[in-house]
Amino acid sequence: MRLLYLTTNFHSLTLTFVTREVDQLRRHGHDVSLLSLRRDAAHEAADPECDLAGTVYLLPVPPGHLVRGVWSMLASRPARLLAALRQALASPGDSALTRLKLAGQLLAACTVVDWVESLDLDHIHAHLASPPGNYALFLSQLTGIPFSFTGHAADLYRQPEALRLKLAEAAGVVSISEYNQAFYRSLRHGPAPDPVIHCGIRLDDFPFAERSRHDPPLRILAVGRAAEKKGFRHLLDALSILDSRGIAWSGHLVGGGPLLDDLRARADRLQLTNLEITGPQQQARVRELLAAADVFVLPCVEATDGDIDGIPVALMEAMASGCPVVSTRLSGIPELVRHDETGLLADPGDAEQLAGALNRLAGDPDLVRRLSRAGRAHVEREFNLAAESEKIAAFFADLISRC
Repeated sequence: MRLLYLTTNFHSLTLTFVTREVDQLRRHGHDVSLLSLRRDAAHEAADPECDLAGTVYLLPVPPGHLVRGVWSMLASRPARLLAALRQALASPGDSALTRLKLAGQLLAACTVVDWVESLDLDHIHAHLASPPGNYALFLSQLTGIPFSFTGHAADLYRQPEALRLKLAEAAGVVSISEYNQAFYRSLRHGPAPDPVIHCGIRLDDFPFAERSRHDPPLRILAVGRAAEKKGFRHLLDALSILDSRGIAWSGHLVGGGPLLDDLRARADRLQLTNLEITGPQQQARVRELLAAADVFVLPCVEATDGDIDGIPVALMEAMASGCPVVSTRLSGIPELVRHDETGLLADPGDAEQLAGALNRLAGDPDLVRRLSRAGRAHVEREFNLAAESEKIAAFFADLISRC
């Protein structure tokens, strides 16, 4: 198969799962070209996990390039361009400002149509419903090549754009969780297929080491962006509760982001002297920290602007390594972390419950051992990149055969 993958930036530390998926598809013999919306990562940059040679970068578009691209489309396929423009300006469920934004994205897409058609593609796929999914929609409308997209979290719940339009126009949609699948179905009028295909991990990258807690201190690790939806302020409160109860612990909180200074100030106020808060780290360092940790905590919450996590890959990585996890009952997380079976769950924003979960792990080596084994087994069954990549390749092949 000849595929085009789009996302915001293949260098982004928060999108390493995309480059892993691309690498796996290429290993299976598929020809995967890459279109990145931007050259610079919006957040921290990562070492990509696939070859990015030949990647085309769409934005920013020089004015002259934009004029030539639009003129070319008007000359060669005016009906397609005008039909797509009408749909963008009438996108159901979107504000007037968003519709104007969509129109601008359509015009920008005109500048890469010739390159896209030169690839002789079978299919276009976007990771993130918006804005990458918007460009996949417009490229499909301009070229006739079928498209699909994988939605994740903020792109669906915080800032959805043209979502109903994309659900109606896509050849198919990938759900990363049953939670997202139900959300799609609440919006869709047509029967477009939407299998659940998880963002898996390479199991060999995370060697399993069974945990069994005996001696204090409890070594705690948290990894994620310092953003509201990660809920780290509640973790700091939970650690303060552990201190008040005389429970020995030490910890690392890893990740950059807009709230990093706030978290450091909060840790100082709470006198959490056993917590080291670092900036973002590459995967190699995170794996080292995982190997040394007794428990991994990701206390996700819904942010005030509606942003939430999907199924965080960081939880998969911790479970694969044998590190018991504590997270929250939010979005698709309970599909990965099954309470008291593959990990422990607290209610979002409840520091007392987080502290209680950590206390249980500090004092119950049998629980630690059971969760360590079960977490790894669950990731092997349901979040194995090799198996999930085969599923998405089969999904593409099915769409291509029917288009």
